[in-house]
Order: sequence, then structure tokens, then C-alpha cells
Amino acid sequence: MPFQVATFNAGLAVGVLPYATERVPRVIEALAGLDVDLLFVQEFWLDAHWDLLRRALESRLPHAFRPEPAHPAAHGACGASQVRPLVACAEAKCDGLTDEALARCVVQSCASTALTLPTPCLNCIASRPVGTIHEIVDRCVGEPTASQASPAGRSSRYGGLIAYGGSFGTGLLARAPLDARDILVFESTVNARGALYARVAAPGLGALHVFAAHLSPGGAEQPPQVERLLAWVDEKAGGAPALLLGDLNTTPGSSLFRRLEGAGFRDADVPDRRGTFSHDGLGTGDVGDSGWRLDHVLLRGLDARLRVGRVLDAPVTISAEGRPVRTTLSDHFGVLATLGER
Repeated sequence: MPFQVATFNAGLAVGVLPYATERVPRVIEALAGLDVDLLFVQEFWLDAHWDLLRRALESRLPHAFRPEPAHPAAHGACGASQVRPLVACAEAKCDGLTDEALARCVVQSCASTALTLPTPCLNCIASRPVGTIHEIVDRCVGEPTASQASPAGRSSRYGGLIAYGGSFGTGLLARAPLDARDILVFESTVNARGALYARVAAPGLGALHVFAAHLSPGGAEQPPQVERLLAWVDEKAGGAPALLLGDLNTTPGSSLFRRLEGAGFRDADVPDRRGTFSHDGLGTGDVGDSGWRLDHVLLRGLDARLRVGRVLDAPVTISAEGRPVRTTLSDHFGVLATLGER
């Protein structure tokens, strides 16, 4: 009996990627239509979006694992006087906007003002960018408890800002129980990054050690993340069958992909060489095959057939700003893999 797994980076980065909020219903509808035994999602940054996914898939994939935030946002992280310049900027340059439109406008027009805030304050504001500017900042204004108090250092790109309240944005959903769950937290900036682990019983194949990762996009952070991940795989699985899936933010032929292959992981028997990343489709619906192949399902330690194909790549029409918009579901496409006996 084949065992089917899928990985999908939904790109629900409110305030960063276009139409994140408006795409949510179509993303969940598409994921609910997949017939899989195991699903790994990335960039479900907000709890509200994850909760919608859980409810939609609970009858077929009742077992779920979503890690707790790395740096949970705390009420009282901001003082009223600290947020006034940001509120004033938002009122002047983003008047009348709410939710995702407001978040994107603030990022584009008020970033320099926002980055003068203490890091805990900015982390809190970025944890739930939903509502008016007053509703967003009011969630974070107050008197912090002693345990929440922290130095009022200024934020910068590499100064401790972790978006979406420290959410990893990731989650595993499965038909069978997810045993021995664990998380490996990577060193990262701006977004919390990590890998999830669970042991899953795969019919006809036996126990699989599942490693689900969302690595940083290139740069100096990536190589240490790969080395820590591979050491963790050895620690958890040893020579037992291991499955690695997710947005690894690296392409076949790269030095990091060769490092994964050198550690024993293999691609599909016949890889689907179409790209899985393309920012061009958001807001246009354009689907091409030449983008980077960043999303993978890899296997090691098991002599099984591995077939892989690109999915979740059909354009959809959503309603945004009172008009129909043709778009892809995300800036990534999904990957569906089928494991079976040879």
C-alpha cells in the first residue's frame, strides 16, 4: 500500500506577500483536497490560519504537531509613548487601511520608524498584524511583568527582531499518530526557523523517522542549519529509514544539496525537475516551470520506490479589494511524494 506525503509552503506572510489573507480560504481548500497520509506546511505564521487548516483536515489527518513560538509576544512589551511615532506615521501614510493592506503599507512606508522601537515591542506588534493600527498596538501597550521586562535596545535587521511573535509557521498533520515529537531550533534572524521530528508508522514500509524543515533562504545561516539538521538526523534515526521534507531553500546541484546527498538522502527515482518557487504568479496567476526547485521530499536508509510530482500549481481567482484577482496559491508550489515497495 503506497504511503503519500506532501509539503507546501503556503506563503501566508501577512504584510509581506500579496493577498495573504485573501488566499487563505483557497489554500485550505486545496490542501483539504490532497489525499495524503502526511502533510507538512510552512508559512502558516498566524495561529488563526493554522486553526482553520486543522479544522478542515481534522477528520482525515487527525494527528498534528505545531511547535510553540520561539519568542512569544508579551502584552506590555510597549510603552504608550514609544508607539506614538509609529501610530502617527501609519495614520499619515496608511490612512483607512487595516489588516494585510495596513501591514504592507507600514512595512513599505514606516519601517524606519518601526525599527526605532525596542525589540520586544516590535516583536509584539509584528506577532498579529490584524486590525487597525490602534487595535494592533493596543495589544502590546501596558505595564510588563518582571518576567517580561528586557533591555530597551533598538531593533535592527539583525538585532533580535523575530516576526509573527516567534511563530515557526510550520506544522505536521498525519493520518497515523506522530510519536516521539521533537523540534530543533536553528539560529536565524527575522523569522524563527527550525525542524520538526516525529516517528510515523507507514503501512508496508514500517517505521519512518520524519524530519520536516524550513531552512533560511540562503546566506550565512543556511550551512550551519544543514549541519545541525544532519547531526540531529543521525542522533534520532541512526541508520533507520528517514524522510526529509520541506522548503529547504536550496536546489539540486548546489553545495548544500550535495551535502544532503552525501549524508545518504536521495531524490525521487525520476525527479520532477519543474521549479517549485516563483514569485511571479502572485496577483497574475502565471505558472511556469523554470523557477527554482526549493521544495523537496528526500529519503535515506530505505530501499523503496520514491515518486515525486509538483502539485498545488493551478491558478485560482480570489476576491481582493472588491475585485477578482487571478493568482497562484502561493509563491511556492507543493510537492507530492509516493513511497512504495519496489
